[in-house]
Amino acid sequence: MAFKSQKLTLEIPVHIGSYKMFIETCCSFVSDFAPLSGDFKRLSKFKLVIMELLTNAMKHTRATSFLELETGENEIVIKKIDSGSRFSFADSKTEHVYNFPLTGFDYPTQLTALLGNNYKLDIIVKNESLIEFLEPPEIDYLSLNEVPENFGLMVIRQCASSFHYHYNHPEGKNTFEVVFKF
Repeated sequence: MAFKSQKLTLEIPVHIGSYKMFIETCCSFVSDFAPLSGDFKRLSKFKLVIMELLTNAMKHTRATSFLELETGENEIVIKKIDSGSRFSFADSKTEHVYNFPLTGFDYPTQLTALLGNNYKLDIIVKNESLIEFLEPPEIDYLSLNEVPENFGLMVIRQCASSFHYHYNHPEGKNTFEVVFKF
């Protein structure tokens, strides 16, 4: 029997009051997916990623955003797509700020990105339009004041198998892609 992938595309609501139904719709879409059904820990990580992508859209995107969910035989791919501001970061060593499309790199290049509030996250610059977020080391914060602004990127990366940002220059579109492999 051949596995048939399923895809769901939803416009991210602009009003926070609609988020609960949006999150429930996403969870319902994957609830019968064998690797998640009955696995509370995996389903919780999936839900947390959806919530963080919604938070990202609410905080950083002033344009219409979409969430695409696709189940494959052994994976779930989540994409948050928008045409808002491009993702930017600074190299923690040089403090040089990079915007997409990226230039001046030998690809691939690994570096530590400096994000909001001096938060650092290791990335691989794969090409002028693509970076991969690497899994950060476990950190124990001593107070809520130490939890950085871009903490959501780390949360997403710790929950998923892989996490990428892609900038489509011709279309002016940003895509955060999260993959869960089972």
